[in-house]
Amino acid sequence: MVKEQEVQIFPKVQKSLDSLNESIRIFEDFLRQDTQPSPADYYRARNLAKAGEIAFKEAVNNAKKLLGSIPEYATGGFRQWRKEFLEKHSILAHCQELGACRLELRQDRFLNQIMTGEEIDALLNLHFHSQQKGQRKLENIKVRVVLDKLSELLIHAQELQKEALVKQQDL
Repeated sequence: MVKEQEVQIFPKVQKSLDSLNESIRIFEDFLRQDTQPSPADYYRARNLAKAGEIAFKEAVNNAKKLLGSIPEYATGGFRQWRKEFLEKHSILAHCQELGACRLELRQDRFLNQIMTGEEIDALLNLHFHSQQKGQRKLENIKVRVVLDKLSELLIHAQELQKEALVKQQDL
C-alpha cells in the first residue's frame, strides 16, 4: 500500500508556491534600481526558485500517480484506498457544468489561499472544455488549475532569474 505522505499533491504545491513567491520577491528587490543588490540575495533567490521547481515536479508526479489510470494489476484494495484518499483530501471536483465548476472552485479553501477568484476563473475558462476530451476527466480540473498557477509562477521566477543574472554579472 502507498503511504499517504508519499503521494500528497497540495503540500507539495504549497511548498512550491512558498518557495517561488519568496524567490520572485527577492529577485524583484534585487532588480529594483533604487537598491544596492547583494550577490547573496541573488543566490538565495536562485536556490528558492530551484526548490520551488523541484516541489512543482514532485506535485506533478504525485498528481499523475493519484489521478492517472489505474494499472490493470492493481488490487481492489488499492482502488478503494485511492478513492478514499482523493475524497479525504478534497482533490477532486464534483461539478459537471462550467457555472457549477466556477462556484465550486471559487469556494475551495485551498484554491482561495493561493489565487484570486479572477485567476481561478481564467484558468477554469482555459481548461474546462479540454479537460473533458480524450482520457482527461473533469473531476481533475482542480489539480489542473493549481498546477497551471504554479507553472506560471515558475516561468515568472525563471524570467526574473535571467534578468538578475545579467545584473549579477555586472556587479
